[in-house]
Amino acid sequence: MLARNSLVALAITAGIVALPLHAVAQGFEYAPGTGQYRITTTTKSAQEAMGQKQEFELSSNQLLTITLARQNKDTLAMTAVMDSMSQIGPMGPTPGLEKLIGLKTDAKLSPAGALFSVYTKDSSVTGATEMANGLGRFLPKIRSRLVKGSTWTDTTTGKLKQNGIDVDRQTISRYAVVGDTTVAGERSWKLSRDDSTSMSGSGMTQGQALTMEGTSVGKSALFVSQKGTFIRAEGGELSTVKLVLSANGLEISVVTNANTRIEKVK
Repeated sequence: MLARNSLVALAITAGIVALPLHAVAQGFEYAPGTGQYRITTTTKSAQEAMGQKQEFELSSNQLLTITLARQNKDTLAMTAVMDSMSQIGPMGPTPGLEKLIGLKTDAKLSPAGALFSVYTKDSSVTGATEMANGLGRFLPKIRSRLVKGSTWTDTTTGKLKQNGIDVDRQTISRYAVVGDTTVAGERSWKLSRDDSTSMSGSGMTQGQALTMEGTSVGKSALFVSQKGTFIRAEGGELSTVKLVLSANGLEISVVTNANTRIEKVK
């Protein structure tokens, strides 16, 4: 039987990544500069197998420095450094995360945040490639002029590997410009985003073959300053994942409710 904490971690990661944000467009460009961001996530999961149900909670904190430089008219060079990170789950602090502290990711983006390429020299560290891919998509990607009432849809597909499982994901995101506001003294735009994600995969975990499939829905608010700075994001996501052990057909369902907040701290 698979360790239950590992299954929960798999379902959480497959359902949330997420975080990090997709949004972006003509007329808006990110300004060169450096900023530090705090990412906090709280997660509640309910796992059910063979008529037995267990509940778990997990919290994580990350501190991240983002540096943007204008490489040329059409390209931004972004460097993301993981300054600190911690995660506390049902069994206490998650071991091994210290290897990801200091992880550096280099990415090339459009001026409005669309990812062209991403690279980390620390790819040999467990989890580094997946984290680098997420950090490369940290900035909201704007695909429309930021005027009140404008809307657009963005579809993102990708793969991730978690606990030996190769997962295919597709997310359809629907954006709307809610209006202008003031955040931390800066004139800003508030955007809403509604996500719909499907995921499936298979692989080996702790020596056992399994398959997984799931869906999630999310809703969040994003804030970008009119000077070209990403300021804040906050939202929640509800995911349902089913894991099936190939050897005996045992089904394990995991329902996860996660809330994430990203804020610029300096």
